[in-house]
Parts: sequence; C-alpha cells; structure tokens
Amino acid sequence: MEVAMWAELPHDVLREIFGRLHAASDLVRFHAVCKPWRDTATATTTRQPLLPLLLAQDKMYSISVRLRCVFSRTSYSAVPPFSIGRRNWVASEDGTSIWYLAQRPSPSLRDPLTGAVTLLLPPFPQEHGWEDSPNGMVYSDGTVLLYTLSGHGDTVKFRAALLRPGDATWTVEKRTFESSEACEFCVAYHRGTILITVDGPVATLNVEFGAVQVLTLPRPLMPGELDHDFYVCYYVLESRGELLCVSVYARPDYPDEFGGTASVPNLVQSLSMSVHVLEEAAAGPEKMRWVSKDGRSLADRVFFLGWPSNFAVDASRISGDAVSGGCAYFVYKDLEAMPNQPFYVFRYNMVNGKAKFVEQLPQGWDDMCTWLFPRPSIAPVEEIIGRLEGRKWWKMKKKVHMASTARSNIYIERPQPPCYNPYFRVFVRNIPRTVDSFQLQQFFSKHGKVATAKVMRKRKNKIRKIGIVTIAMVEELEDALAALDGLVGACIYVFNGCVLEVRLVRRWKGRPVFSSRPNQHSHDYLVYHRLLLLLFVITMVLWSPIKIQ
Repeated sequence: MEVAMWAELPHDVLREIFGRLHAASDLVRFHAVCKPWRDTATATTTRQPLLPLLLAQDKMYSISVRLRCVFSRTSYSAVPPFSIGRRNWVASEDGTSIWYLAQRPSPSLRDPLTGAVTLLLPPFPQEHGWEDSPNGMVYSDGTVLLYTLSGHGDTVKFRAALLRPGDATWTVEKRTFESSEACEFCVAYHRGTILITVDGPVATLNVEFGAVQVLTLPRPLMPGELDHDFYVCYYVLESRGELLCVSVYARPDYPDEFGGTASVPNLVQSLSMSVHVLEEAAAGPEKMRWVSKDGRSLADRVFFLGWPSNFAVDASRISGDAVSGGCAYFVYKDLEAMPNQPFYVFRYNMVNGKAKFVEQLPQGWDDMCTWLFPRPSIAPVEEIIGRLEGRKWWKMKKKVHMASTARSNIYIERPQPPCYNPYFRVFVRNIPRTVDSFQLQQFFSKHGKVATAKVMRKRKNKIRKIGIVTIAMVEELEDALAALDGLVGACIYVFNGCVLEVRLVRRWKGRPVFSSRPNQHSHDYLVYHRLLLLLFVITMVLWSPIKIQ
C-alpha cells in the first residue's frame, strides 16, 4: 500500500487501531507513521491502558533502568541523563507511576527515567536511620508513606514517616520488635492507620502512642497450614477500599509428590493461593482481623504482586487476551530445589484455583521487582524536529532555544539470533500399532514445535511400535528447558489406551548452518600466497648466475 493510502484512512478506523495497541513500543511506532495518524492519537483522550511492565530491582551504583513486558517478552533498558548512587522506589497505589526518593539537595520524588522532580518533600527528621534505603507508597488521596526496616540480631527497628495532604512536616512513628525467628514485614496505610503485617511470632518492645495509630497484625493462615509445611510469600494491597492480604503457597515436597523431580511443571501443580480481607473484630481483644475471601468474588479484578508495591486493577480496564480477569501475577522460584535456575513469572486463577507458567525472566532478575502500567508521553513535533536538527554537525553552532520536555533514551533489548538450532530428541516406546508418524507428531506438538516424528516397528511380530521425535525450539535454550521441563520421566502420557515410555535420547545444539557460497577472502589469500612463492622462485633463478660469475 502506498504512503498516501495509509494517510487517507478514515479517522474511525485509525481510532480503532490505536485502541488495540497495548505495548509502549507500538504506541511510539503509531505516532511515527504520518501526521494524520499522529493527530488521531493526540485527539484520542480515552484508551485502554498499556500492558504492565516489570521494573527490576535497582542494584547499587547501577547505570541503567531495566524494564520487561512478560506478555510480549520484550526487555527495555534506559540510561537516565543523571548519575545517582542508589534509587529507593516509591510507587503509586494504582501502579501507574513510580519514582525514586532523592535526599539531596532536598528530599523529592523524581522520575526514574528523566530525573525530573515530581514532588518536593519536607526535610526528614534530623536523626539516624533514614539513610537505610527507605521505600514507600503514594496513595490516591495524596498521602505519602515512607518506611525503613533495619535488623540487628533478634531485634528489628521500624521507622515510618507519614505526610498527609496539608501537612508541612513529617509525622514519625517508631517501633522495635523482637523475634527468635526470621520474619517478613508488610507495611500499608489504611483508613488513617499504619498496619504492619508480620509473618511469625514477634513481640513489641516499645509501644508509643503518637499522632498516628500503628497496629501489628499476624499474617492470616490458610486452612490446614499448621498441619503441613509450605513455602509462603504474602503481599498486602488495597483494592476498592478494602485491604487484602494475598498469600502464595508452595509445597516443599512437590518433587516427590509430582514425579520425583524439581521442575517447573511440577512446581506449577504445587502452587496455591489464598486471599483475606481486613475487617473490624466484632468481639475480643483484637481490633482488626483477617477474614477469608472467596476467589469467585475477585473474577473482575487482576492482581499484580511484587515488591515494594502491589496493586489491583479492574479487569475491564485491560482488554485483549494477554491479561485474564480473576488472576494474580507474581514472580517466584524454589530457592532450595532449583537454586541455579532463574526466576519465573506465574499466573494463578483465583476462580478455578489453577496456576500457569507465564515466562522465565532473563538472567539477573529476581523476585524483588515491581509492576507498573507505563504512560509514555510523545514530545511535540516541533521539539522532535529541533532535536534532529541539533544533531547535524553543520548546525552544531546554531542552538535552538525551546522548552524541551524531560526525556530519556529507552532501548529495546533485542536478543541476538542464535547461531545454532537447539532441539530435543526423545525415544518413545509402547506406541499403539494403529498410530502413524503424523499422529505421533500431532500428539507431541503441544510440547513444542515438532521437527520430525518417525514411527517404526522393530520386529514384524511386535504389536507395539517405537518412535523418535525431534522437538525443535523456537526460543532460547533456557526458555525451552523451562517450558519442556518434565517432558521426560516426570509425566505419564497415555495415547489410545497405551502408556508411552518417553526417554531423552540426545540433547545438543545442532550443527551450524554454513553458507554454500565460497569464502572470497580465503580464495584471494591463496592466490596472493602463490604469487609471492612464484616471485621468490623467479628471483632465486635470476640471482644464481650472477653469483656464479
């Protein structure tokens, strides 16, 4: 289609196309097509939110900010136009924004990509402890909560600084806890109260009644949790005026329970989840208590669980098949059974109680990451033209003075195409006599792209057949191993009433594909070498008579 035909598309069609974009990179590409497309995007005020991104935990003195969309499997990296030593994340309650806390020259919340100041904060109290990486949350009413947790031995010191709308100074609350076990703490601000959810028995050493009420609550337990051992990760978030506690459970004995190996498919079968809502206690010494919530009542919400922030959104806000309603997305890994494996993203359906593997994160990522909905802003055309004109070397002396938008260069990390084609080859026994090669290929196609499948009979009098199936991988080898982990020796396959015996025959990287064209550089070097040798022989022949004379 010609360019003029693209520009002449009706505006209602362009709005329909623009409304179906869910990736930030596609949004930028839509603006870059032509002016009518860009005007349509600018005039469209309401649109569905983009797909959420994962923000990696900041490392000490890191240079770039790492983002990843697990639904499109695209990684982004941005190098901010500033240099800082450490970023302490402060996220919004709805997951649409995230900032880092800068304490110099004055406390403020700054954009992690551009460094622009978003909110100026009052000075912190002149006391020791606020330099220990405070994190926090900005709530919908404008309240800012920052807190730190520092431990020494069995003692944990908690400090919270609260800034409500209209306050000129911080309201500081401090608590000291003592526990003989390693405990996890989740902090939230709900209805004027700072709530601390603790996983484990703790004792509060000092109870000070300040301007803000601080309550300590134990983590809610799943029915039967005390009778079995579980790995537990829990998250506290607010949704529709309710404070929810979402707990993720994994059975430590899942390798023995589901096949005898520690694999991703077996880990998926061992995952479970419970949701509790905080309510006021009708009677008893406790003021608040956790009450179990039915997962079917959460079918119209989507949870994104991470650290240091968690949030829930209405399922109607996210269109498309990438994100499902009534589900919770989280990052998890079995550190004991699979210590050398990367972290994985899972989805748990709270309606039917089933988990699903979503994606394997790249190397260097862990579970200390947070989710956010990106809201990219496109600079005006005049500013983009001014930037391009300023890059030309013959116009470097001419400076364009204009109000520029705070910006940062965001790059899409495209993995290099592999030089080899990784694949699996499995040996299948006990195949029914009526099954041919095509049926065997269709049976194993759900585990990957089947390159070849061949059914053969070792002897004529044998009723069963044997076969060799080659499963090619279209992704990287690490992702393929995670997706097909459990194919051999961990699952039972029944095909037409026969139990198949699947055994891994060979797993290696395929031969490199060499080009059929000759190497021109090697041929030229050979000709040059022969010419030098011929010149040397001629020189020796010509100089020999001279020496004899």
